Amino acid sequence: MKIDKGFFSKKTIVILLILLGLLMLGRFSLPWLGRVLVAEDEPQKSDLIVALMGSGPDRMLGAVDLYNEGYADTILMVRNNVRGYNLVRDMGVSIPHDSELMKMVAVQLGVPEDDVIILPGDALSTQDEARHVRDYLIEHGDIDSIIIVTSKYHSGRAKKIFEKTFESLDNDLRVLSCPSEYDDFDADEWWKSREDLKRGIQEYMKLTVFCLYEQFRF
Repeated sequence: MKIDKGFFSKKTIVILLILLGLLMLGRFSLPWLGRVLVAEDEPQKSDLIVALMGSGPDRMLGAVDLYNEGYADTILMVRNNVRGYNLVRDMGVSIPHDSELMKMVAVQLGVPEDDVIILPGDALSTQDEARHVRDYLIEHGDIDSIIIVTSKYHSGRAKKIFEKTFESLDNDLRVLSCPSEYDDFDADEWWKSREDLKRGIQEYMKLTVFCLYEQFRF
């Protein structure tokens, strides 16, 4: 087979090298893209631990650890919207709500029942949770610091949402993000796991929507 003399021209080689460089750059940037999603602050003594709903017991386990270590005396949750829950309750089916299950986890791990607060709200999003927490803070003006406990991949966006939501408050409230150590998201190799890859891509999509649209609607 006769090879075209121009196939290995300088222009072709340059293009191939550029493509190779882009592939290598993309490969080495993947761990950075995973770590960008995570906001992890050093825990400090605070007035309130806010455990976000959405993934499962892992978030409450992280909140209980912070409670037991003395970083706050109260764990707060916002009741989340569970599709179909009211329907089955209206049909006479007695099942605990997600938020009630999380409270059961905390209580069975030794947290006094009075120290776990569930705010009503049927929250559909992190924004809804932040708004309900803000309303609670307005009613309790002596609170000036909270710790947010959520999943690692969700922690960066969650902190941005809460800080943006709290801008309307009169006091300068400190928001710390302490994602649960029980969450299995691997920020350094997130693209190697099907579940982590799905979480990462979805989180970047939600973060894009927040930056381009949602942050201007608080």
